[in-house]
Amino acid sequence: MLKIKLVIFDCYGVVITGGYPFTAVIISKKFKMDSKNVYEIMYTKYTNLAAVRKITQKSAWEKAVEELNLPITAKELKQIHYATFKLNKKIISLVKSLQKQRIGTLLLSKNTRSQLHDVNVMIPEIKKTFGKNIINTWELNLPKASKETINFICKKFNVKPTEILYIDDQTSNLVEPKKMGVKTIFYENLWQVMGEVQKEISII
Repeated sequence: MLKIKLVIFDCYGVVITGGYPFTAVIISKKFKMDSKNVYEIMYTKYTNLAAVRKITQKSAWEKAVEELNLPITAKELKQIHYATFKLNKKIISLVKSLQKQRIGTLLLSKNTRSQLHDVNVMIPEIKKTFGKNIINTWELNLPKASKETINFICKKFNVKPTEILYIDDQTSNLVEPKKMGVKTIFYENLWQVMGEVQKEISII
């Protein structure tokens, strides 16, 4: 078995609980809408465009409000979204355990610059834990789950794809890395992830 030298953690859904799926459910309940449709428009259609610099983050909120015909402002939608954020303390403990074993850790995100900045202000423990090992693919102008992004990470951390373990709560983000030889874990719940990490790295 090849030794894992770097563990990549997704931001929303792994290091932070809450985020867009939760926001979609809140909006759907509040305004009697279909949560899947809210998510598709708010996240898949517009947030993903903002994440690759096609539109601004501000525009993504505004367009979502307009298309969903929500009786709230873009600022209010953003506030509802931010209110769902909660630090996953067990994951932070896992990150620290890996670091004690001298295994590299990386936070990988595809947030816009403004949103990741807001997250770091709201939850300072993230930056305190990961330090400089935070990559936002918005800054690189690259898709999060692309071959180019994995190659960039390999070069930056001097590792091979087969020496990387990547944890994400969206299966679509794991497809390309897995093809390259990256070991992947689809985050379903905390204890499932802890068990799968234990299989790869004896640190828990």
